Amino acid sequence: MKIKIFRRLIQIIALIILLLPIWFTDLIWYGTYISAELAGVDLTDPLTALEITLASKTIWMPLITSALPLTIVAIIFGRIFCSYICPLNFLLEILPVKRKKILQTRILPLVSLGIVLVLSLILSVPIFNTASPVFAFMRMMIFGVGVEIILLALVIGAAFIWGQKIWCRTLCPLGAIYGLLGVKRRFAVTVDKNKCINCERCEKICSMGTSPLKKSFEDALTCTNCGDCVDICPKKALNFTFNGLNDKR
Repeated sequence: MKIKIFRRLIQIIALIILLLPIWFTDLIWYGTYISAELAGVDLTDPLTALEITLASKTIWMPLITSALPLTIVAIIFGRIFCSYICPLNFLLEILPVKRKKILQTRILPLVSLGIVLVLSLILSVPIFNTASPVFAFMRMMIFGVGVEIILLALVIGAAFIWGQKIWCRTLCPLGAIYGLLGVKRRFAVTVDKNKCINCERCEKICSMGTSPLKKSFEDALTCTNCGDCVDICPKKALNFTFNGLNDKR
């Protein structure tokens, strides 16, 4: 089975899981991908935990503890939230939009992350949670269409103008923090240089504008471990391994 088919199945399952509490109450899962409870274990995404900590100017250990599971997952597997779970990424992937490769300044999400954290501290409000197209889309699916549709429309409009994942590549602070956590991830795409013919198909297929052939900080930060490059390689020179990004065969 191609990785993309497997990933699509996971994305659809993730959407179903997100919507299940609307119809069923006796579940082991409650919440959203911002914050949830799974089998009695509290889960919070690391950006939300950091924003709330800065906004409240208080270190609340239950909140910090609830962010640890997803933080550990990101350290090991990188930005798999983006490619396998994030509903906005799923929407952007199925839009009939070409993968334009302009505005490729991939360091910008770090700037966005810094601005979000500083504003959360100064204004005492978790900024990204309040005005995030990722969470706005989730709220719309659960609670119905509201003013959040404006944020979603802006992201979709930007995709048609500047490229399929312009939001993910150049602005998303949630992707940035997962990228930072996973920049030295253990589970990563590695290249068998004995098989690679430098056809560059892996670079052309990547919707995030990265290359598994490079070892730059920007590529490690931006890669979502989606596996499209593994699927497209004609010589099977690319594979997921637990050797980490430092493996250079």
